[in-house]
Amino acid sequence: MAEIIKKNKYVEFTYSIISDEGQIIEQVEVPVNYVHGVKMGLWPRLEDALENKSVDDQVSVTFEPGEVFGEEDKELIFEDDLKNVPEEYREIGKVVEFQSESGDVKPFTVTKITDSRIVLDGNHPLCNLKINFNVNVTAVRDATETEISALNEVKES
Repeated sequence: MAEIIKKNKYVEFTYSIISDEGQIIEQVEVPVNYVHGVKMGLWPRLEDALENKSVDDQVSVTFEPGEVFGEEDKELIFEDDLKNVPEEYREIGKVVEFQSESGDVKPFTVTKITDSRIVLDGNHPLCNLKINFNVNVTAVRDATETEISALNEVKES
């Protein structure tokens, strides 16, 4: 009998993220995993949709703009003189990491370059997009005590 996804089950799945226009944004064929019901690292609506599913089941969840990757924050968009930016970063799509005074590192993507200006955006590239998250369940088993306790320790810290 097939294992059913429920609390404390170890689950593996492959997935694709599809734009509302039908464009494949990301396709992952190497299974990712999580422990069901621990509420760590998986979006609650996706985890709810996987409840009671088993191997080879497919699930599709549509997320509204901003629901998964956040709303666009205008304060994370910076424009500067091109001459202030090193040559190696003057390319659309180039990711530049900046460190805050508190030590946090944040990636910014070069989104626009003109003859004299450059725009860097620290928002997630998929923010404000309606996306479809398509999942194919590839494995379900009981999670080990080690897997469960490790996640609970992370959750408590």
